[in-house]
Amino acid sequence: MNLREKCVVVTGASSGIGRAAAAEFSRRGARVVLAARRRELLETVAAECRALGAADCRVVICDVTNRGDCHRLIETAGDVDVLVNNAGFAIFDTIENARPDDLESMMQTNYFGAVWCTRAVLPRMLARRSGTIVNVASIAGIMGYARMGGYCATKFAMIGFSEALRDEVLGRGVRVALVCPGTTETEFFVNAERGKMPGASRLILAVKPETIGRAICDAAEDGRYRRILPSGAAAYMRLKELFPRVAHFFMRRVSAVIER
Repeated sequence: MNLREKCVVVTGASSGIGRAAAAEFSRRGARVVLAARRRELLETVAAECRALGAADCRVVICDVTNRGDCHRLIETAGDVDVLVNNAGFAIFDTIENARPDDLESMMQTNYFGAVWCTRAVLPRMLARRSGTIVNVASIAGIMGYARMGGYCATKFAMIGFSEALRDEVLGRGVRVALVCPGTTETEFFVNAERGKMPGASRLILAVKPETIGRAICDAAEDGRYRRILPSGAAAYMRLKELFPRVAHFFMRRVSAVIER
């Protein structure tokens, strides 16, 4: 897919990875629709997108936990060529100490937000036999980490949803792609308290949001099913999938040493 003049909807576009993705789509000449809850920040991002060469740029105030908002977002955008389900947040804590409201809120935003936006956009994509859905998951959706259980659950759900959806639309003109970042240099991990992550997870260097933004745009263009960033994280996730007990053993042992 050549992204020039294509309609791209990005949720969680007011900061972090969403903002970086919106900027990269703009550089590639797309028509971007920016969705988030904070209007002032969205307007700032929109101005950046226009300056970078976006064919068009619109702002839609949207809370993805609200099904009506998700439907309105897609109706406002019109015929969507690319939907980027990026909205999300994290609160790290142990399962025993996690606040129930935090667990529910993360699932509503990180997982159900993607479900509602996808359900809103899918009928028209299928009718046109054209479109790409890019879901921004995480390496925390491939491997569970201590003190991150609530967040991991939302991303495991996202990956399972993406895999099922991909099989359902295969051969019907719609593509489903996953981008799974490790730690990124954004306020996301500041708010989530990165210090609560297992010590070994901090050995994987944080990547810049612009790197993830480019990966999202590449996924929209080529439809490749899964990208894991950075390369160190991709290698460890491969180990986890082949030898899960070994990967968890090393994570526990190395974390214990670092945290001492």
